[in-house]
Formats: sequence, structure tokens, C-alpha cells
Amino acid sequence: MKKLLPLVFLLVLASCNDDKNQPAPYPDPAVLAKQQAPFGAPPVDVKLKKLLYNGKLFAEYMYEGDLLREQKKYLMFDVPGHYQTGSFKRTGGILESYDVEAAQWIAESQYVSDVFKPSYSIRFDAPVSDTLRTVTEENLIFLENFYRTYILDKQGYIKRQEFTERTNTTEDFTITYTRNEQHNVIASSVVYAAQPALASRVEYEYDSHPNPFFKLGIDRNGQLAMHSLSPNNIVKETVMDANGPVYTIEYKYEYAANGYPSKVKMESKAQGFTAYTMDFSY
Repeated sequence: MKKLLPLVFLLVLASCNDDKNQPAPYPDPAVLAKQQAPFGAPPVDVKLKKLLYNGKLFAEYMYEGDLLREQKKYLMFDVPGHYQTGSFKRTGGILESYDVEAAQWIAESQYVSDVFKPSYSIRFDAPVSDTLRTVTEENLIFLENFYRTYILDKQGYIKRQEFTERTNTTEDFTITYTRNEQHNVIASSVVYAAQPALASRVEYEYDSHPNPFFKLGIDRNGQLAMHSLSPNNIVKETVMDANGPVYTIEYKYEYAANGYPSKVKMESKAQGFTAYTMDFSY
């Protein structure tokens, strides 16, 4: 038996060395965790609880630990009407889905049904690399499917988005995001597959305060869109066409003691734009 012990030790040592020589899993979970929300798992350090639009309840946010679990949206009736709930599902910290249920409502009578039915669903596919994420979006009311591919840079920030509609590829488009050293999106350009010559561009300016939507992974409307893509707050948008600037939107903030916005007022001279305010409750 004693003669066998050195052999057993050598086999165990060889096994340990083989484990060390094996490449890290691809994609690397540690890299994926650092990606921009909602793909990664950055904790929400300051939790946004409510959002008011012109003084009326617009959205509420619920959390599981330090990650957003649910968003409720309200119609700005005399008595705010809860009409939509979006819920995140995660397994082992990895996001799997975002499902939205909605109720029927009638604006004229300010009626909101108490029956909620599935209306919208996003499925987050398993990552195939640490810079490529794909999702499938399904509109359960109009029975439409969409596919989005997000290309991320090495720091985990989205740098391009490709959109495809399953039944109508003429609506396909690509959005390219240009970021500065603070990882804020300073320009976004959209190119449509059907009319590539009609590309549009928006340029953005920022302050140095933290953006409450960034780590939530969704913007104020419950989507992964511009107001959730940058660590800081947009103070000015300039919408461009082939001839130059068309109009601007300005954001004027008041800040809470935690450094996050407590109030913002949006103004623009664009035709049809109505100024409005939003209040943030933490």
C-alpha cells in the first residue's frame, strides 16, 4: 500500500496541473457580470422608488437585493391608474427575461381594468461571447417578433445595436453609439436597411452627476434606451439631419443630497414639444 501512495499523489498533482492549464470558461462569467445593465449585475447603490411626471405618479420601482425586480407604470389620471407591470427574472444572477403585463384602459372615462394580461416579453439569450448579447422581443398583442443584437466594448458598454423584425426586414436598422472617456454616449447614429442614405444622428451633452436609470437597465419608459445607456445625466440633445442641427432639447436639473437628480425640467423650441417636469423619489 505504501508503494501506491506516491503514484496516487502524482496522479492528483497531474490532475491539478491539468485544471490550471484549462482555459477559462468562454465567455468569462466575471466579465459578463461587469457588463452594462441589464446584461451584467452591477448593484443599484441608490434605489429610485418613484417617478412623478408633472407632479403625478408615473412609475414605481421594486428591488430584489440590489437589483431591479419590477417596474409599475401609471396613467396620469386624476387618481393615478396602475396599468402596467414589468418584471425581471434572473437565475444565478444572470438575466433571463423581462415580462410585461398590462390592463385595458379608457382615457375619456379614466377607467383602468383590474385584469392584467401578458402584453410584451423580452427573452435574453445565453451569451455566446463577452461582447455579444442577443434578445428576442415578442409583442403578445400584435403578435410581432423582433430580434436585437447588442455589441459591447471590452469595458462592457453597448456600442452598437442591430434590430431585425421577423416578418418585415424593411424595418431593420442599426444604431451606433459613440462614447467619451466617461463612457457616456455623446452621439447615436441610426441607419435603416431600406434607406441607408437617410441616416439620422443625435448628439448629447452631460453633467457629472450619476444617472438613476443607468444601473436599473431600463429608462423611464421601461425600455433599454438612451436615458439608461450612460453613467451621467443628459443635459442637452441636438437632433441632426444631413444639413446640420434641426432642434435641441435641454434638461435642467435639481439635485438631492445623494448626488442624484431630485427634479428635472425638459424644454425645447421644437414644433409640438410641450415642456414638462419629472420628480425623483429615493
